[in-house]
Parts: sequence; C-alpha cells; structure tokens
Amino acid sequence: MRASNSTSAGRLIFNRGWWLVFLVFGFFPGSGLAQLLQVERIVLHGRQAFSEGQLKKILKSREGRPFNAKFLKLDQILLVNYYQLHGYLDVFVSSDFKRDGEKITIVYTIREGRRYFLRGIAFRGNRSADERVLRRFFDIKPGDPYQPTLIEKGLNAVEAYYLDRGKLYVRLQPERNVVQDSLIDLIIHIQENETVYIEDIQYFGLRWVKEFIIRRELEIQKGDRYSRRKLELSQRNIYGTGLFKSVNFKLDPIDDSRSRVRLKIFVVEKRPRWLGVRFGVTYEEEKEFGRATSTFDITAQAGHRNLFGTARSLSISLIPSFLYDVSRGKLRNPKNQIRLTFVEPWIGYTRTPGIFQFAYSEYRKPIYPADLTLWTASFNMRHAFPDDWSVEGILSARRVNTRLDTLLQKLTQGQDLIYAFSFQVIRDHRDNYLSPQDGSLLEFRSKVVYSTILDMDTGRRSINRFIKVTVQWNRYQPVPRNPGWVLASRLRAGAIVEFKPATRIPFVERFFLGGASSVRGYAEQLLGPVVYDTRGHPVPLGGKALWLSNVELRIPLFWLLYGEVFLDGGYVWAELREVRLLDLKFSTGLGLALMTPVGPVRLDYGYKLTPQPGERRYEIHLGISFAF
Repeated sequence: MRASNSTSAGRLIFNRGWWLVFLVFGFFPGSGLAQLLQVERIVLHGRQAFSEGQLKKILKSREGRPFNAKFLKLDQILLVNYYQLHGYLDVFVSSDFKRDGEKITIVYTIREGRRYFLRGIAFRGNRSADERVLRRFFDIKPGDPYQPTLIEKGLNAVEAYYLDRGKLYVRLQPERNVVQDSLIDLIIHIQENETVYIEDIQYFGLRWVKEFIIRRELEIQKGDRYSRRKLELSQRNIYGTGLFKSVNFKLDPIDDSRSRVRLKIFVVEKRPRWLGVRFGVTYEEEKEFGRATSTFDITAQAGHRNLFGTARSLSISLIPSFLYDVSRGKLRNPKNQIRLTFVEPWIGYTRTPGIFQFAYSEYRKPIYPADLTLWTASFNMRHAFPDDWSVEGILSARRVNTRLDTLLQKLTQGQDLIYAFSFQVIRDHRDNYLSPQDGSLLEFRSKVVYSTILDMDTGRRSINRFIKVTVQWNRYQPVPRNPGWVLASRLRAGAIVEFKPATRIPFVERFFLGGASSVRGYAEQLLGPVVYDTRGHPVPLGGKALWLSNVELRIPLFWLLYGEVFLDGGYVWAELREVRLLDLKFSTGLGLALMTPVGPVRLDYGYKLTPQPGERRYEIHLGISFAF
C-alpha cells in the first residue's frame, strides 16, 4: 500500500510540476517549450457580425506561429474593443485552448449582443456655449454605430473648450438612455460654474534669472481669463529658454467665490555657467554642398546661458565629426569645427531668437567633394508660427580656401569670398523627427549671393552674383492594413541662376549628389560632372541644376530592426541649359535599420540600374538616421 501510494503521489507531483513548467515557459516567448508548441487553429465561436478574416487580423495569436499563453487575455481585450468600436456595447469574449501533442487549438467564444446606434446628442446647462459649437467636437452623428471612444474624445474636447474660456471648475456628466432597444440618446449635463480670472502672478525660485524673462514668456497676464491652453504654452515657453530644470504652476483662490485666483510659478534654475562634453548625432539638411549629412559628433563646449540675468547666451564649442566609410572600410573624420555663438533670444519684442556665429570648419574627402577650410560669420533669425510653419533669414560672409596642391585648386582658383542673404520657409508636419511614421515636410530655400574669386596667378578678383533656389517635399504615409509599415517619398529640385554670364560659381555653393543620403548605389558626391586627377581618382565638380527623387518602403521586422526597399534617382547638371531627363540615373536596393536612442543606424546596399562602362554596379552605405 505504501509503495502504491508513493507511486500515485509521485505521479501527482510530476503532473503538477509539468503544468508548472508549461505555464512558466508558455508565458515567455523564445523559451524552449514555447518554441515547440505551435498554434494550429484559431476557432471563433459565436461570430456573426464580422468575417473570420477580419477578426483574426486583429489578434496577436496567429496560426502557424509559436503559441504564447499571455496573448489569450490580450486577444480577448482586442476583440472586445473591436466590437465596441462598432456599436456592440454588451459584447462578451472568453478564451480557451486545447493541446494535441505539440499542436494548439485556440478557441474564442463570443457573445456579440445587440448593436447600438446613436439617436442624438443633447446638452443641458450650457449657458455660455452655443449647442451648435459643442456638437462640432463629436466625430459621430445620429445614425452611426455608438462608439464609446468617439464619445469620450468629444467629451474631452468640450471640457478643453470650457477650460480655455475661464471655466476652471466645469463639470460634465454624460447620461446614456437606451430607447427602442438599440438607439441611444446621449444627454450631457454641464455645470459651468464660475468664470476664473488671474488676479495676480507670483514667482518663486529665481536666483540668477531676472523676473521679466519669465514674464515675457507667459501667454497669460494679470487680469486675463483663465486658459489651460495658454498656461501649457507658457510652461513650454519657459522651458524653451533653457534656463530651468523644472517649471511648475499652482493656482490659489484669492476669495471664497473662487473666481479670482493667484498664479504661482515655481522654478528651479540651471547653473548659468557650464562646461561639458557630449556625444550625439547631427543630421544637416542642405547646410553644406546641397546635401544631407549624418555624422556622429563629439562636442566639447563651454559657455554662459544667462549673461547678466537676461537669458542671452555665449558659448564656444569644438566639434569633430565621424562616420564609417563602408566602401573603404575606414572610420572617417570628414568635418571639424570650432564655433563661437551668441544668442539674443528676443528680437523686436517677439519670440524670435537672433544668433550671431563665428566658425572655422575643415571638410575632407571623400565624404565631402574636396579638402576645404571655411571661415564663416553669420547672423540668423528664425520665427515659428502655428501649424508647424517657420521662417528663417540668414546674413552670412564666408571665406573658402582650397588646398593649393589639388586639381580642385586649379579649377576654383583656390579662394572664394562669399556674401549671402538666405531666406527659407519650412512646414514640418512630421509626427517624429528621427523616425517619421506620418506627415510631411515642405522646404523652400533661397539664397542671393555676391561672391569674388581670387585668381592665384594674376592676384585679381572676379565677381559673380547669382540666386540659388531649392524646393523639397517629403511625404510619410502609413501603409493600410500593415501596422508599422511606412511609405516614404521625397522630391527635391534646385537651380542656380546668374545675373550675368558667370566667372565661376563658388565650389561650396554648387549642387552635389550621390551617397548614403541622396542616390544610394553611387559614391559620395560622384553623381554628376567629374574630372580625374593624375592618379585616376574622380573629383566631383558639382553643378547649377539638381533633381532628386526617392521612394522607400520601411518595414518593421522584429524587435528594433527595420527593413528598407528603395528606389532613388537624380542627377546634377553643370549648366541649366544642359538639363535633360535622359541623364537621370537610378538605383535600387535593400537596407536594414536599427532603431537606437539617437535615431536609426542603417546599412544600405544600393545597386545602379544604368551604370557607365567600367563603373562598379553597387555601393554599400552606412548612415545615421534614415536617408530622408
């Protein structure tokens, strides 16, 4: 008997231990047992309103994939949400699974219930707001399936409407009445309560910053009606000065009526002097040589962010830039810069910063088209408008020196002086700067240039005046029915128009194409006019006309890895009169991008579709951030 009981107990312990192992390992994808168990079938009992394909598409569990027990509860929630989004408010979903060897059958049982429709929305108690105005906040109309998410979104919008009009104590109480079994009357009871005014403003925590700095950043002043939106903008503006670690607001009623409040602003300041080293990624669009440049930068900086307590700043920085040249298997140092910057945060009593900058820069081949040094002085003003628009104007003077022992020096005469006024309008409607999933970017950049070129043989200078214009449009579109997929496209056109027959266009003002951020499959800057030095190496000359087009499909693969499929095309022409569509060169290819905290790091393989005789058919590019 003891032996028999011992055997039974042993079996019981074994069975319990097996199920414990199953539950533990089944809950963690990638574990040994989870990899053995496969989902053979997914059964949906009780489904009537939607097709089997519609419902399976929203599930995390998939037929033919490894079984993951934690997806069962998540799939129940997804199914309930899907039904409720279509008006099935009483839906109930349960789940179960059956095992046959290493095969799993998942069963979801659905009780759909009745489908409800909205009959109408009514408001009660809205004394200061017109009912027609409040209705516009609801993206649902009578006769539509009743969707709780749209109702909640509308209620939030109504509350925000009142909060931006002084109704700090507004209360909304929705009442849902079912009539005729499936129709819903929504009645929204509103208690508007008092209108609140900012009677006084007090500041706490100021040490080095003068009080007027915060005051001018406020969107709301003494005597104004309370507005949540204006307070949020004010907080963002104050943070934007770069002077504070934290900014918090508090409202205290002044009297029992609650209609008069005191706004208290609590700040923690940053130390005005700073010294440090930081690492980061720079993505410069059209800043130099008409191209996009992504580099890994090391920045050693020192400065003062609050001169005399006025929020003016002065800084000096030393910035070496690096990237890995895949085609040559080398770590490159294409750019070094030392820069002195002074910032006046307010110009003309508006939130328009003015930036004075003096810089010395070195550019090196092959990432840039030549070995150059630049001395630059500039004054920049930029103003941001609502709806993602911004306008920028730049006055600049540059001296460009080319190495005297290069073929390029003979072509450019070695030294340029360039005086320019630049004006640009940008509308950046992307949802994310580093990895956009939706939105667009529109850029119009123009530059009026007066330049002189020194003839090294005669010592005389020739003069040239011209206008440089670039237009660019980027579009980012989610791919329907494929979560995470993005179709990205870009068009760019540029032209340099001279006021009279030219001597020469300064090298740094010409257009260049080819490389990791423009037409992949071509080496950096080598798509367009070139000459060859004594060793047979190509030297890009750039041109006065540019066309670039890109289309790229970005596909999430797993974890943080994305795949890319792209088609690039473009060309640079030496003269405007030489522009011919037949000259356009195209490349296609594949890439991988790893999403990191500093943006995507990508490896692209570009393949030329129409190579020249003797030209290599492909290039491999390593880039930081997406190509566009």
